[in-house]
Amino acid sequence: MNLWILSTLYTLLVCHVVSIRGDHFVNEWAVEIPGGFRQARDVARSHGYEIVKEIKPFENHYLLRHRDVPIRSKRSAHHHTRRLEKDGRVRWADQQVEKIRRKRGIISTDDIETRAYTDLHFNDPLWNKEWYLHDSRTDTSLPKLDLHVLPVWARGITGKGIVVCVLDDGLEKNHTDIAANYDPYASYDLNDEDDDPQPRYDPTDENKHGTRCAGEIAMVANNNKCGVGIAYNSRIGGVRMLDGRVTDHLEASAIAFNHTYVDVYSASWGPNDDGKTVEGPGPLATKAFEKGITEGRGGKGVIYAWASGNGGRLGDNCDCDGYTGSIYTISINSASQHQHTPWYAEKCASTIASAYSSGAYNDQRIASADLHGRCTTQHTGTSAAAPLAAGIFALVLEANPNLTWRDMQHIITWTAEYSSLKDNPGWRKNGAGFWVNNAFGYGILNAKSMVEVSQNWVTVPEKYICVVGTEGTQINFPQTLRSGQELEIDLQTTGCKGQSNEINFIEHVQIELDMEYTKRGDLAINLTSAMGVRTMILQERPLDSSKDGFHKWKFMSVHSWGEKPAGTWKVKVRDMKGTDNTGTIKSARLIIHGTKEIPHHVTESGGQRVYNDEYNKVKDERDERRKNAVHLEKFTQGLF
Repeated sequence: MNLWILSTLYTLLVCHVVSIRGDHFVNEWAVEIPGGFRQARDVARSHGYEIVKEIKPFENHYLLRHRDVPIRSKRSAHHHTRRLEKDGRVRWADQQVEKIRRKRGIISTDDIETRAYTDLHFNDPLWNKEWYLHDSRTDTSLPKLDLHVLPVWARGITGKGIVVCVLDDGLEKNHTDIAANYDPYASYDLNDEDDDPQPRYDPTDENKHGTRCAGEIAMVANNNKCGVGIAYNSRIGGVRMLDGRVTDHLEASAIAFNHTYVDVYSASWGPNDDGKTVEGPGPLATKAFEKGITEGRGGKGVIYAWASGNGGRLGDNCDCDGYTGSIYTISINSASQHQHTPWYAEKCASTIASAYSSGAYNDQRIASADLHGRCTTQHTGTSAAAPLAAGIFALVLEANPNLTWRDMQHIITWTAEYSSLKDNPGWRKNGAGFWVNNAFGYGILNAKSMVEVSQNWVTVPEKYICVVGTEGTQINFPQTLRSGQELEIDLQTTGCKGQSNEINFIEHVQIELDMEYTKRGDLAINLTSAMGVRTMILQERPLDSSKDGFHKWKFMSVHSWGEKPAGTWKVKVRDMKGTDNTGTIKSARLIIHGTKEIPHHVTESGGQRVYNDEYNKVKDERDERRKNAVHLEKFTQGLF
């Protein structure tokens, strides 16, 4: 058996599969009945249903169960759904689908900064293993290759008053390194419908994922146990939702759980990272994201930190994941201890930044709490990167609690550290001068820079949406695409200039594509912005043999952040294989999110982004000193 097969088998064995099989319809319907509970009860009775429960936190939404429909089936009971939809008392109905959800772990220099690295010490036994929090290299001429949290802690910012909720497989709330920071109001068990998020224990300790993620964020400092959480004075809760059947209504209840109380959610899961799945939030989960963004934190919006996915070995692309591809989530990828792309990391245009995690076999992993009160140094994957990001967001919110969800994304693009990763391929400068990469987004999160920038932050202007449809192109749809061909769609826009939704500063860009194709995995899609910057929206996925195509799927990119929208945008769809493929592109839309006014931090800085080029500056100075030292030594030896 060759090495590739062994490696693949190992990956399949060590990854947690939440559900034994996906794509099964269940005998439950999520419905919206505006008339209230009594009317919902009447509707249920008249169509042979029973009310299971109200779906919180949504008003007039209910979960119905039909007694004559199989508990699980590959076939939908579409006639039942149609009957509900035709009932005038029902606004909306959707039969629930059991989903596969995979946990994204792989089991198996100022005075303050200088003092922080020399004076901050903790008695926690794993502190010396938390290399990503305090770079332990002895060469003081080099900048720190870590998340730069020590200078933030040295200023007394440790997550106080911020509530973080981990959406996962449970939380060992009585763990000695978590208990003091545990918050019951940020916790719930959606699998067993009770207030206790304690994980289910079994011989394999399968449900350790949530506790490990929570520990990274909020392990108690200086208690002689495990390590130090990145926001070690924050409040931590957990929603148990991945240890049972996962449906749209369950995800929605998790995503919007106590959303007026929680500040930051951390999610290290998503659709199967198998290189062939295209899936995003259902109708209710989409509503839940919107509720969290519009109602959370007093209308400023909660922060969703989301792991970008571990399907790199299988050629997966996280733009086929509608959770990381949502404009509402902050998609976080991994960088290794040696500043490289890990073997498991996916590449996509929706990833905004990276945090550290495991890399090559001999790289250190992430330290955290573990089940049964134990500790671990083996947490891995983007599962470990996203909670580190969530912890940093907690620090930033303590520094400035008035930040909105969009402010946080602006601060990330403005401060992420690309310089230490610059030797990796794929970096390019966008039209606004931002360095960006499909593997790392805008770079490694830098807690110190984020906190510093946030403290005098002026809220970004109101966001608008400008949509360019088929009227913005010379192509008449539908268009045929065949093996080996490339189709270019040119979309003209003024950025809705002169209209109420005029945009002059871009944030997110979406390409909505509606097409059929005989083998979806042979397609590659590139987007060239009006300022001439090309971005990979979709790469070829060899394992995706689906004939489903893309049905109004929104590919999201953050790579045009800060650019001007006016001009011609080019969407190129290409068959990469040259086999017997054929298909039809029915429509394409360009959806631009951004602001009319230029954000304050852009005008104040003259448009110069904070690049954290300390690394390059110090490295160049060090190299120059070494070169001079060599010249001096040779001179004294009479070699010149």
